[in-house]
Amino acid sequence: MRRFTLSGTANALDADGLANDVTLATSATLATTTVGGGDGLAHKVTVTGNAATNHSGKTITVTGTLHGINITDTMAGPNGVVAVTTAKYFDTVTAVSISSTAGADTFDIGWAVDSVTAWTHVSRICGANGGFAIGFGCHITDGSPTYSVQHCHGGSDVSDAFTHSTVTGETTDQEGTYTTPIEAFRLLFTAAGSVEMVGNWTE
Repeated sequence: MRRFTLSGTANALDADGLANDVTLATSATLATTTVGGGDGLAHKVTVTGNAATNHSGKTITVTGTLHGINITDTMAGPNGVVAVTTAKYFDTVTAVSISSTAGADTFDIGWAVDSVTAWTHVSRICGANGGFAIGFGCHITDGSPTYSVQHCHGGSDVSDAFTHSTVTGETTDQEGTYTTPIEAFRLLFTAAGSVEMVGNWTE
């Protein structure tokens, strides 16, 4: 039997953490490209309108990286002073653009609290044979997070994620198991705070 630890601390949302009051054209001028304020997690990216104008008929494109892999995501623009949010998670953002002119309107660009740790690949911690049975406990170590455990079955860091059958949307310490093989697992946060996932597996 072997032991592993995975921890994550999700920072709160920051609606203008990447750029404040900027225009969108070919690309916005970003104050920083790092998402999450240094928490080391990948977050969903938000774009907030600063005017009452309806930009929902336009497409906003976000370009950046997730765990070192280049990714893009698109979403409809905001309708008024509201935020729109990517479906994908980003470590970094290198460009944010809009499909047609937004005139003199400006936007704030930041991140949501929704975030994930990097994947922990079972083969890297269990050896070539993988882990058939994994038991784990999740412990809240700071703040009041809401968290889930997720897993994937593919070999890529951008594989589709599946949420654990019982450890999902949790606000207290929880334990769970995996009794059939998986490729990798991670922590997902929807409220800020810290969680440590500690477990054991058998080969």
